[in-house]
Amino acid sequence: MSSGQVYRCPICGAEVTVIRAGSGRLTPRCCNTGMILKEKPSRVFHCPTCGAQVTVIKEGKGNLEPRCCNAKMALVELQQN
Repeated sequence: MSSGQVYRCPICGAEVTVIRAGSGRLTPRCCNTGMILKEKPSRVFHCPTCGAQVTVIKEGKGNLEPRCCNAKMALVELQQN
């Protein structure tokens, strides 16, 4: 499990995004069934000054460049587990 992973409910379409991965095994459930891991993870950005992180919920057509502490936030490289 890693930050940015998105799980979708095959019944109702609800989605959850992993914000901070732990050492356990995440098995999200919704509508009394297991949620499906989506192939494309959400992008996660990190502030180099204070350590804040943001996750992109929905991509737009523009060029997203989040800023924090008056600095451009860096895109976090997601690890494949």
